[in-house]
Amino acid sequence: METNLSPSSTRRRHWPTAEHPEVRVVTGLRQRTHGLLDWTVEDPPADPSLEEVVAAARLFADADGWMLAGGEPTLRADFPRLVQALAAAGAPRLGMITDGLALAGAGGAKVVELLRGLGLARVRVRLQGSRHDAHDWLVGQKGSWRRAVKAVQVAVEGGLEVEIEHTVTRPTAPFLEESVELFARLGAKAVVLRRITARGPAGANDVAVAARFGLIQQELETAVQVGVRRGLRVMMEGFPQCAAPGAAAWQLAADAVVWAVPDGGAWPFLRPALELPASGPGCARCPGAPACCQAPLDYTRRFGRLELDSEGNRLFNPGALPPTPLQGGDTPPPDRHGRTPPTRLSYVRAAARLPSLGGDPLALIQPGAMGDTLRVVFVAPSRVPDPVLGDARPATPESTRDVRIRLVRVAQHGARTIRVASAGSLAHPDAAELLREATRLEIERIEVAGEASALADFGDMAMRRLRGVTRLDAALFGPDAASHEAILQRPGAFEATLQALDRLATLVPNITVGVYAVLSRPEELLTWAELWDRGDLPGEPWFRLSPRGGDLTALAREAERLSPGPARDAIAAVLPRALFARGAVTPAPEAQVAWGEVPTLFAKPSGSDRFGCYADRPSRGGGPQPGEDPGFAVGWTVEGRLIPDPAGA
Repeated sequence: METNLSPSSTRRRHWPTAEHPEVRVVTGLRQRTHGLLDWTVEDPPADPSLEEVVAAARLFADADGWMLAGGEPTLRADFPRLVQALAAAGAPRLGMITDGLALAGAGGAKVVELLRGLGLARVRVRLQGSRHDAHDWLVGQKGSWRRAVKAVQVAVEGGLEVEIEHTVTRPTAPFLEESVELFARLGAKAVVLRRITARGPAGANDVAVAARFGLIQQELETAVQVGVRRGLRVMMEGFPQCAAPGAAAWQLAADAVVWAVPDGGAWPFLRPALELPASGPGCARCPGAPACCQAPLDYTRRFGRLELDSEGNRLFNPGALPPTPLQGGDTPPPDRHGRTPPTRLSYVRAAARLPSLGGDPLALIQPGAMGDTLRVVFVAPSRVPDPVLGDARPATPESTRDVRIRLVRVAQHGARTIRVASAGSLAHPDAAELLREATRLEIERIEVAGEASALADFGDMAMRRLRGVTRLDAALFGPDAASHEAILQRPGAFEATLQALDRLATLVPNITVGVYAVLSRPEELLTWAELWDRGDLPGEPWFRLSPRGGDLTALAREAERLSPGPARDAIAAVLPRALFARGAVTPAPEAQVAWGEVPTLFAKPSGSDRFGCYADRPSRGGGPQPGEDPGFAVGWTVEGRLIPDPAGA
């Protein structure tokens, strides 16, 4: 029977917030079955003691409720005593998350009566929808759906407040509306629609079990509407708001759920197995954390983030669009620069309702903020062990498939220049082939910069594959072999880099080859300038100030000793005007984060790139202009005073 409750009154009754969160008290991590879901932890430790569980829960007296969770709480031999102890400790709205099997047997009614008498107020049963075959397959136990439904009925009849936890998966998503109707008929008071995460068995089968955001948006929104009409307290957990914009108000904030983890044993180290996975930046409309979980990395690493970006840049009120062109021939396609291709059925439905798209299939996608130059990375183990001068060091290189997809998407956006720049990109085992493929994407300029000792391992054929690359610049961290190799901890790297550049220039005459100094000590400036003056280093002088260096005042005094020429202009491009007078020198470009679906750790500006980070530099809407001030280099000092990082890093 439908109720007249408004959405606001339905969702605000016992709605977890940061001030009054739902506290999930870890009682153990054991499960009856493994199945294909994400609850299972390999080789879980022994259950924490009753005293440890109670002590962990006591820290959250202001909670909306305590929910016994983690594994299957009814597997504990002392479970009735645990319920009694937590109730005596003042547990607010004490409940448990369970598979329900302990309540579904012949003595289920007596179990419910016992637990209710000890202080249990509610039970949240894990029920995977209205289709028994999907539930049994996901849980890995035949007949478990029937028993879970029986547990719900027994708990309702026994006077417990019953909730349903439904993990949204690929096989159950098409039946979400039907499932929520079933939950309401069974007498549930609340339902949690939870995103499945790529952990445990689900991590090894994520393609088979993970539901795609772009395909389930309407199902999620409709299920929430049905639940609200039926008086259910509907909560969505783990989905970014743009996965179902029409149901964003029912999305649990990231800080609305906390875990009470025992302090003893291995439990503090198992938090990643319990909490939501890490996230990357959200879509263009994302309110950010904690209101939204943004872009879960376990999802975007497998499926990319097109479904988030295209929805974030979508126009919902496009206004009048031009009529579709009738002429054929050489009519050019619309510009796609900065526009993410739509991947959602909702976009198709919205576009089909318009009288015309004006010949533009992306008419409802507004361009995002994108420059003409984008930096990309080939994620690979950095050859620069210093974390400041290098980058994050993954254990293994990323797959060539992921890199190729990123390159194609850069080309689709119409970038005129891409820069492959990091400490590890050239060390990727397939770097030469990947760069060769980049040259086939009709991108005007392809530039490469970073630590380049891996070039020495390129054979002549691999070198020739770099035809089409516009320029390649190698980072040197010292003006001589001893200082450079002390940082790289790789004997022979200095000479190997220079010889490889000479060989590249011979084999690929059309490529511009150079080096740049990653300058960290002011007293080395004159030595660097002398090397370029003598022709010992290829290309024109270029200085990148190290992310951690000496004193800018001392560097400016050294720069004043240089004669007018390329080296003096190069150092002027990275020094603030207040310390070093200059003419109409163009300042060094801004540092760039890596574009595309790259974890934040690898996307941040590289200490081995040609471009560095500066504070208080002027706006660069049209790029660096001659005579502008580059600002003060973060990580350096001025007369002993450290330049702060405006980003707080």
